[in-house]
Amino acid sequence: MPGAEWRPIPVNVTKGEQDEVRGVVVHIMAGTFEGTDSWFRNRVARASSHFGTSKTGRLRQWVDTADRAWAQAGGNPSWLSVENEGKGGDVLTDAQLDANARVLAWAHEKYGVPLQVTHSPSGKGLGYHAMGGSAWGGHTSCPGPRIVAQLAEIVRRAKAITGDDQDVADTYTVRSGDTLSAIGARINVSWQTLATLNKLRAPYTIRPGQVLKLKAAPKPKPSPPPYPGRAQFGPGKRNAHITRLGERLIAKGYGRFYKVGPGPSWSDADHDAVRAYQRAQGWTGSDADGLPGPETWRRLFA
Repeated sequence: MPGAEWRPIPVNVTKGEQDEVRGVVVHIMAGTFEGTDSWFRNRVARASSHFGTSKTGRLRQWVDTADRAWAQAGGNPSWLSVENEGKGGDVLTDAQLDANARVLAWAHEKYGVPLQVTHSPSGKGLGYHAMGGSAWGGHTSCPGPRIVAQLAEIVRRAKAITGDDQDVADTYTVRSGDTLSAIGARINVSWQTLATLNKLRAPYTIRPGQVLKLKAAPKPKPSPPPYPGRAQFGPGKRNAHITRLGERLIAKGYGRFYKVGPGPSWSDADHDAVRAYQRAQGWTGSDADGLPGPETWRRLFA
């Protein structure tokens, strides 16, 4: 994930076995940020998480989202996970709320995770460890009711990041006595973000009557390029579609298969990366043969 500190762990992970991404599950570490990092690197732990946050808002990624983290037992094949520094009974800090919102917003854009709270393993969106009950290890106090009550705020902040927040106006007209920090506090956006949106520089002076942007314009969602046909791929094939395919696989997190390239000539790396991606969608047999069909192509470029 862009913006997350990448600190991969060599153990306590199942490579290439994330079947689907229904949503993001919030956990509490019952420990410290660095202590949890060390624990995940110990084979004895038999535990891991895709992401983790510190109380100061540091965001770390331990497991690629194409791989299965060992975070919530029966929920592992279908959910991403975020461990948060703290102990039972805590609330997430403001910085942790922001970090969790960034993960949810990214999962929304990358995997189509809906920006909503869910209380069921059969749902989709932002969930929490306890909702899985005994099938998810019986951790009924993780992350605790006070944090569960904060999930709606994480969703709200994620919507603000993606531009899907319809509850926040696009602009605000400055009134006498207003400051950037006061305006930001009312809509839960940092004053630094407001300054960036409005191209303000130190000393960040605003004046009554000035119209401020409160959120970025939504990014247009590009349509996928037309599927070129199965005949363009496979042993002996050489064309620009293969290069485009490889570049998209790398962007989706499957670059580990490429020692060189990608390039226009079909290679074992292309085949292995496509197959790993197909298996990550939950496909098997001929549906995961390492050759991109129209649905593989559509999902890769969605």
